This record gives sequence, structure tokens and C-alpha cells, in this order.
Amino acid sequence: MIVNMAEKLKIISNSEDNTQKVACRIARLFHSGDLIILDGDLGAGKTYFVKGFVDGWHSTELVNSPTFSIANFYKTSGFDILHIDLYRIENIDEFSDLGLIDYFDQTIVLIEWGKKIAAYLEEYLLISFEINDDNTRTLTFTGKGVKYDSIINVLKKNELC
Repeated sequence: MIVNMAEKLKIISNSEDNTQKVACRIARLFHSGDLIILDGDLGAGKTYFVKGFVDGWHSTELVNSPTFSIANFYKTSGFDILHIDLYRIENIDEFSDLGLIDYFDQTIVLIEWGKKIAAYLEEYLLISFEINDDNTRTLTFTGKGVKYDSIINVLKKNELC
């Protein structure tokens, strides 16, 4: 079920599989240089979203949470997808020291717990994951920047679930 709001889009996902399907369907709207921040509690579905997104680019790479490695790269036919998990990172200085920002122009970047550094980023798509009482998930898409507002408008016109 899709609920449209001013400059936001909310999607209700009723399963891990459904979350992956949503991500798979939107993946091709993104290209190298694009940035997606994934925010939500532990177990809310962020990594399942990344799995679906990587599948959407027909990658055969195994997707898992980079909580301890901090970052994973997944190969596609033309570029890499960079999956970052900032759960263990405390501040922007720690993040900067990793040197991962050097890859942002060359990859599609998905950052779990990325709100920790969002204030330092000019443009991105924020997807917030909320666990509902009935164990469904509400995925709220919010754009920061014209490019991501345009993507939300495209998403609003398409049935994603």
C-alpha cells in the first residue's frame, strides 16, 4: 500500500520479501554518484532493502550487513554499489578517516545509520524504516535536493508493492 504526502512517500511493507521487492523495483532509478541513507531501528529491514537493491542491478554478490567491516562493495555490470554501516561510527571525523567518501562519485552509496553524517551531505534520499505494531514496516522516502525530489515524484506514479 502506498500513501502519498507532500514531498514524501510512505510505503507499507508486510514482509522482508516485500521490502526486497520494493528496493529491487526502484534500483534502476539510481546511478553512480547517488546516495541513499537508510535509517531505522535494529531489525527494521535496512539490510533487506540493500539485498533487494543489489538484486535490482542483477548483481550476484552476497549481501550482508557490514556492521563490523563498515563497508562492502557489490559489483554490477558497470559500477559498484557501496554499502556502508555507520552503527559503530561515532562522528563525522571517524567517518572521514575511513576514506570512503572518495568512492561516492563512482558508486551508488547506501548508508545504514547514515543520519549520523547527514548534516554534512548536500543531497541524498532518506529512507526511514519504522516497525509497526502489526510487524509491518513503514518505509518513508524523503528527498534532500532536487534530484531526489524528482525520484520521489517518479515513485509516487508507480505501484511498488
